[in-house]
Amino acid sequence: MSKVEQNSRLSRNFHRTFKPERRYITAMLRFAASGEVGDAQVIASATGIPTGSSSGKVPAILDYCRGMGLIRLMGPERSAIKKPELTPFGRSVLLEDPYLKSGLSQWIAHLQLCGPRTGADVWYQVFFRGTSSLGMTFERTKLELHLSLVYGVDKVGLIGPLIGMYQDEAAFSACGALFESAASIVRKPAPINDEYGYAYGAWMLQLLADHFPKQGQISITDLDARAGWRTIPGWDVSSHQRVLALVEQKGMIEVDRHMEPWLLRPRTSIESAWKSIYDDLL
Repeated sequence: MSKVEQNSRLSRNFHRTFKPERRYITAMLRFAASGEVGDAQVIASATGIPTGSSSGKVPAILDYCRGMGLIRLMGPERSAIKKPELTPFGRSVLLEDPYLKSGLSQWIAHLQLCGPRTGADVWYQVFFRGTSSLGMTFERTKLELHLSLVYGVDKVGLIGPLIGMYQDEAAFSACGALFESAASIVRKPAPINDEYGYAYGAWMLQLLADHFPKQGQISITDLDARAGWRTIPGWDVSSHQRVLALVEQKGMIEVDRHMEPWLLRPRTSIESAWKSIYDDLL
């Protein structure tokens, strides 16, 4: 990522060891849709998300929703009073898949959680920046060492809910981006099929707008280097070419294959793209 590009990634411990339980994400999306505001106690009362006098799941779920690109927070960042607002992605999820049961919803939320600008830092360090050193299969001790080197602290506790959330049915097991067996942790590439075409197109258009707002065309290598469009999903060369053909077929992005590297040009608006992400879901 460019040194001059700012980011607001979620901090290493934002999750407070809590997994992103989908029922609580649903409750937070509904709270955002209501237009209400409040501190953690008010949100807990309105949503049923457990919280105590000094700690609880509300701040973690709020941050998960923000990191997944489902909501944005309006008003002063450090204010105790939170005003969540649905993003176009969050609005589509609430309308079409409010409990995030589908793999499509979970995968897009996961991809955004790993993003370099507004995702979560640990997920970014594992799925984007750590790809070359970790690979697609690695031992837990290697992951702990990787995070320990990134943060310059003892490796105990750094993994948090990173692995468990993808194996928990109440969280993101339909995505299953990580799977831990007895011997190793396996990273699963994002699936490539026709039903995901509009969703991947919307995600890519969002990356183009966020990272290259003033450019009409962007090379596929620049988009990956800056935004991780190929690295974060775990696609090899053959896979990413299939994805490009898929989103091009959906009329969302034009691919200029006469140039090397290939160039991408948006062909539809981000707003309309997010509205269409479930159009092919059976």
